[in-house]
Amino acid sequence: MIRAAVQRFARSRFRPRGIRARVLAIALVPCVALVVTGGVTVTRLAVDAHAAKKWSEYLGRQMDLAVHLTNAAQNERAASLLALAGDRGAAADLAGRRADTDRVFSELGLVAREMNTLNPDAVSKSTPAFTAVATQLPQVRASVDTGRTDIAAVDDYFTTITGIVVLGLQGSARHTPDAVAAAEQMTAANLVQVADLHSRAVATTVSALAAGSPSAADRHRVGQFTGAYRQLLEGLITSLTDDGRAAYRTLTDSPQWRTAVTGEDQFANDGTLQVPEHEWRDAEAAVNSQLITLFHDHGRYATQLAVDAASRLLTQTLLSTAVISVVAAIAFACALVLANRLIRRLDSLRSRSLELANEQLPSILRRIHGGEEVDLDHETTVLDAGDDEIASVAYAFGVAQRAAVDAAAAEARTRDGFNKVFLDIAHRSQTVVRRQLDILDLAESKQDDPEHLELLFRLDHLATRARRNAENLLILGGAQPGRRWHDPVPLEDIVRSAVSETEDFARVTAARLPAVHVLGGAVADLIHLLAELIDNAATFSPPQSLVTVRGSTVGNGVAIEVEDQGLGIRADERDRLNELLRNPPEFQEMALAGRRHLGLFVVGRLAARHNIMVTLHESAYGGTTAVALIRSELLQGVPDEEMPISPPRVAVAPPPVSRVEAHHTAGELESAPPAFAPAVEVPRRSEREHGEASAHSLDVSSARVPLPGRPPLPRRRRQAHLAPQLRLDEQAASPSNRTTDRRRDAATVRGAMASFQQGTRQARHTTSAQPQRIRRIDNE
Repeated sequence: MIRAAVQRFARSRFRPRGIRARVLAIALVPCVALVVTGGVTVTRLAVDAHAAKKWSEYLGRQMDLAVHLTNAAQNERAASLLALAGDRGAAADLAGRRADTDRVFSELGLVAREMNTLNPDAVSKSTPAFTAVATQLPQVRASVDTGRTDIAAVDDYFTTITGIVVLGLQGSARHTPDAVAAAEQMTAANLVQVADLHSRAVATTVSALAAGSPSAADRHRVGQFTGAYRQLLEGLITSLTDDGRAAYRTLTDSPQWRTAVTGEDQFANDGTLQVPEHEWRDAEAAVNSQLITLFHDHGRYATQLAVDAASRLLTQTLLSTAVISVVAAIAFACALVLANRLIRRLDSLRSRSLELANEQLPSILRRIHGGEEVDLDHETTVLDAGDDEIASVAYAFGVAQRAAVDAAAAEARTRDGFNKVFLDIAHRSQTVVRRQLDILDLAESKQDDPEHLELLFRLDHLATRARRNAENLLILGGAQPGRRWHDPVPLEDIVRSAVSETEDFARVTAARLPAVHVLGGAVADLIHLLAELIDNAATFSPPQSLVTVRGSTVGNGVAIEVEDQGLGIRADERDRLNELLRNPPEFQEMALAGRRHLGLFVVGRLAARHNIMVTLHESAYGGTTAVALIRSELLQGVPDEEMPISPPRVAVAPPPVSRVEAHHTAGELESAPPAFAPAVEVPRRSEREHGEASAHSLDVSSARVPLPGRPPLPRRRRQAHLAPQLRLDEQAASPSNRTTDRRRDAATVRGAMASFQQGTRQARHTTSAQPQRIRRIDNE
């Protein structure tokens, strides 16, 4: 029973579950075995190659340190022996020799730690000896300075130092991966011994001569040293390279060698030198330098052999990896070929299904959503025309995709129906609002009572806002608002019209605007866009604050700024709204997400329609500044001499009411400069005539044609309601006299200011009584 359960588990978990898997399993098992075996072998070779490379690099550093340590030990030994013999010059030079030895010892300690990580067995033998020598060094130096030691003890100590070099080279040779490189390292170690024996013979001779009376023991030691290094050097000739043998012959044939050998033999025989001592020392120094160079060159040769061996090992590793990879790839490729023959139809089915899902179906859905009639039987193709299991799978795919297309078509039709109802409601609302505005126009033209006229103006602005809301519905539904212009319209008239469509237009200040015209196709949308931004600024700022609209010419067109003095927006919320303005989503996506800011959504749609860039920034007052950049392709410039830039103006409700602060005195009014900025006239709605308007329909001076049988509408007369003292005669107000001298005498200014102050008092009294009258009218 347990066996049957295990078999079922093995069949359910490890049995190949596809045609490709079953075919590939035949070749995959031996391929995996080959890859695993080859991977283990290659890994071992790679580790060995890496270790050999590191070891060769270490040998190069070790060889340089061996040369430095040998030279330092020989120089300090010679100086120490001369100091013991009483040579004052050598005693003065001893400090520098010791500093060189200390520096080499420090470097050798670092290399020993690195070598311990590479090959602990090679370091285990030389490390104790090195530690013992380093510990004894201060004591030996102190004994040399005090003269409480003899020449033989000092010579033996520095011989121990060079012995550590020889021991280290021999240990490295035993652990070098390449046998040839190891043999050459042993030869380099023997050359170190040759140089050390020669140095001992020279140091003993020099110290004995400095003492003044060479003893028989000194002569015997010199004879032993000279015989040993000559015999050892002759025995190494066969182990040297061709360059090494050539260097040896050059050394033995040189006059320095003959001088040095002759002096050594004479001193060993009778304790004297037949040649001058300084000449003999120079010859010995040259011979010692040649011996050190011979050791260094052969050590470099051994190191190069180790590097070449590491390179060969690395090459073998790479070749093994390549061979194993090629064999595994060939086996796997054969399995793939066999598998592809069996599943070619499945691949074709997959590619056709992906093509239908990624290319054909999205195109069909876009056309359906665009309202285009699509023949689904013609557009969708049969994935596989066979009669086996693969064809059955293809038929199932086709049924599922056809169901998805049918569902998308039904959804598009439903959305189309809702959108039409949506637009129909918007058009009906727009028609009612237009009729309401026409009636309000008629009522305003027949009304003379200022209080009733003010109520009518308020209703007029609310109706205008209702019309804009209806236009918002049209824009959200993808339709065009009814208002259209064919000719370019001045930017100032567009801003004034946008201000007039806001409820709190009296708080809006229009600053300087460039004298440019906007093409007629963008006028209606630009008015709507600016009205939404201004209305938004007025809604989200304190009732007593101002909303400033200013414009300026920039490199890419004209920038219009709408600045409020509200509380502002959080930085993250402002970034989200800017993204909404840059890339407005589909309305249904925004509605499903439950987001608000429909006004800004409409602004984004209008801006995207005309390539207008709208961004929100923090204003200097802590509020928000909306910047609308109108591109140059939407503008038609006007020369400066034809239309100058308009001065700053304030939009106020008609009729304008002048306000003077109560604390101003008559004297202050007399001293004030007579600079009065005219108020911006609120434009009448010229676009009500079935949505059509001309380029001049935004002008205030445009008036309707009176209906037959009715008197014409009242016209505004300049200075009709001003006090007689403030009226200007027509000649003085004519443009031809504006450039004349405006200086007036003091009596005229005093009378004008007195009349102005009296008028402001009457205005304040009338303004304080208006709210009660308005409430009475509302109650009625």
